[in-house]
Amino acid sequence: MFEIPIPLHPVIVHFPIVLVVLGALLSTLTIFTRRGALPQFAAVTLILAAGAAQVAINTGGDQAEAVLKRMPEAKPLILVHAEWGEWVRNVSVFAAIGGVVALAFYRVRNVRRVLAFITTLLAGAACYCVFEAGEHGAAMVYHHGVGVQVVPDKAGPGPTPPPAQSAASPNPASAPAATASATITRGG
Repeated sequence: MFEIPIPLHPVIVHFPIVLVVLGALLSTLTIFTRRGALPQFAAVTLILAAGAAQVAINTGGDQAEAVLKRMPEAKPLILVHAEWGEWVRNVSVFAAIGGVVALAFYRVRNVRRVLAFITTLLAGAACYCVFEAGEHGAAMVYHHGVGVQVVPDKAGPGPTPPPAQSAASPNPASAPAATASATITRGG
């Protein structure tokens, strides 16, 4: 019914991405308004982002060992990606601490805004680190094929030919569209 995906890192890594960006947006809003529980939401979101970043580091470390056994030449790529992942965690922890301190001084107007601004800067730095970690992770997978297992088609080693165009086709312009949709469906 429910299976845990293997490898787990590509699934988990999206949580810190979303939480860091959401925490940065919420902390930005806390500079300008005290409405509702916005400072609490910002602090909790940044704490969750730091925790999710640590889980992503753990799952990435577990996957890195298996990938390095198959592709030892990928070690520099994995190390750069892992380093940025650690930066995400570290800066997210500081942003979360800033959010909690800003929450502690919620009632002091001038101090609240300064602390909210500092938290926003830290959360913005965490967003930058998330961007860099994501860029290096995407380059590793999509440009270098690290961590991707190529599974051959059941039909055979060669590519499947496009469907034959019917001689009775009333609209010859529709044939390239059919071929393109078959290619997209097969590749997805």
